[in-house]
Amino acid sequence: MSISNTTAQTHAQSDVVEEPSSLPLDTVFEILKNRRRRDILQYLWQHEGTANIGELAEHIAALENDVDVAALSSSQRKRVYIGLYQCHLPKMDDASIVAFDKHRGTVELNDAAEELTPYLTANDPEPDDLPTASLATALIVGALVPVGVLGLGPLAAVPGVAWALLSTVALLAVTAAQLSGGDLADVLSVGALRSRFASETTS
Repeated sequence: MSISNTTAQTHAQSDVVEEPSSLPLDTVFEILKNRRRRDILQYLWQHEGTANIGELAEHIAALENDVDVAALSSSQRKRVYIGLYQCHLPKMDDASIVAFDKHRGTVELNDAAEELTPYLTANDPEPDDLPTASLATALIVGALVPVGVLGLGPLAAVPGVAWALLSTVALLAVTAAQLSGGDLADVLSVGALRSRFASETTS
């Protein structure tokens, strides 16, 4: 092989732009497992990717205390501010999710934050949807099963085994609905995480 060909290959290889490596799955879990860090991401996405720590602290404190920002006490603001300043924002900065300037108190989303969007669901059910559906199911089954078991009215034609099966299925459905309403399960896309985990374990 001639020197000119070798040089050409070397230049061609140096011109190849490597794709940025994706965030490790451990980092994804570490960032998203905490409610405050998820709230930080949501706030930044809704405010063009930038904010100052004071705004973030007030917003998150209002969410956690279920009050308007104007009704927050100084201790409520301070508690969240310290948590963001000392723990959450530095952790997100270390993971290159945000750029946190401690001196200026500014926070800005980095490009890596886009990798977290598939794991956050944009159309979660309203908080009351699952409990309302579960309560309705429990009330309906709770009213029908005793009537059927006691052999009252037209429901007496249904065998006792069928009522037992109906009760079991209803109990499992209500339990599954309540379990799926947990804090982390509300916001994490389980399907996306499962797919990512499978691809990493098979590679």
